[in-house]
Order: sequence, then C-alpha cells, then structure tokens
Amino acid sequence: MAEKAIEMVKNKKTDEIVPFIVSKFDDEKEVFKALISVQVQMKEIGGGYPPVGEQIRTIDEIIEYTEKAISYALENGNTLIAGILNHNVASFCFPNMDDGVDERLIEPGYKAAVNDYELRKKIGDKGPLLWAKWLVGVAEFIKGETEKGIKTLDETANLAHEDPETKSIESWSKLMIGKFYFKSDPSKGALAIEVLEEVKEEFTSQEDKWGLDILEGILKIYF
Repeated sequence: MAEKAIEMVKNKKTDEIVPFIVSKFDDEKEVFKALISVQVQMKEIGGGYPPVGEQIRTIDEIIEYTEKAISYALENGNTLIAGILNHNVASFCFPNMDDGVDERLIEPGYKAAVNDYELRKKIGDKGPLLWAKWLVGVAEFIKGETEKGIKTLDETANLAHEDPETKSIESWSKLMIGKFYFKSDPSKGALAIEVLEEVKEEFTSQEDKWGLDILEGILKIYF
C-alpha cells in the first residue's frame, strides 16, 4: 500500500489515498493501524533514516499523505493516531535531529511537532506527552529559537524527573541541552561538558546504548 500511496501522490491523486486504504479493511481499528504502517513503510522506501546530511527520499510524498491521514483520524475521533502521525512526520523531517536539516522542511517539521504536542495534551498520557514536548524543543532550536528550545527542553527534563518511568526522557532532554549550549555559544563548553557527563552516567545506568552512541558522536564532533 505504501508504494501505491507514493504513486498516487506523484500522480496528483492524494485525495484518493485514504479511501484506498479504508477500502482494504472492514475493521476501523485496522484502518488506523494501516495509516501508521503506510507512513512508516513510505519512510523505509525512501531510505529509512539516512546518514547525516541526507534526507528521506520520499519525504515530500510522506508529508502530503500524512496531511490526509491526519484529517481522516481527527474526523473519526482518533486523536491518538493523529498525534502519532504528526510525531512521525516531524521526526522524518529531522531524521538526524538538529544535524543535516533540509531548510525547506524546518517549517513543516516544526508544525507537525507542535500539532503532536497539542494533541498529546488532550490525551494526557505523560510519557508520550513529554516525548512530544521534547521534540518541540528540538524543533524550536532547529527553527532558530535557541533560548526557547533550551527552555522547553529544560521544562521537559524537570517534568520527567518527577517520575521514574520517564527518567529516560529527562536524560534525552539534558543531552540536547548540552549539545545546544555548545552549538549556540561555544563559551558554554564547560557547562555543556558538565551536563553531558551527567547524561553519560544516566544512559549507562539505563543501559541506553543508542543514547550512549549519540552522546559519543556529539563529544567527537564538538569536543
């Protein structure tokens, strides 16, 4: 279905994609699952998460498809699916977070992150809500709103600190704060190192290998 969706977008038949997907299922729950699945498959067809400096090749088709999928989800009262779709498209616009960002995707990625956060506030599930807030902070920095982005991430870290189940979100928030300190003001290098050393201890305790790999990459580039 993902290949068909890409073909439809390219042929200016975007309005036909969701009806095509809906027609394949009798159960609406399966339709909602398919909306997410097609979006993820479109990303995989476009190269998955590419190396820094490259972009998912199918990102334009994904954005157009996602707009229709979100509309369907909201029209049918499924806020959760709409939130996931928004979160995914924002992360696909920024596949390497703040590195190698395509300037033309800054605004759509930022809007998707904000929309996800607004929807998550309605749902109220703390973990996904804080991940959505984390993504907004990253998107704000990418957008050029440095102080605002760091402030959002700091708020996220503080909220995550209150609950052991969201400890990893606190660590990831601090990871980006440390990186953004240095990227925005190299004179804050000592403060950035202090934050990142704390994050390294937390990732080690959490056995977060991906987090440790990302942290190591940051240290190699900036320090």
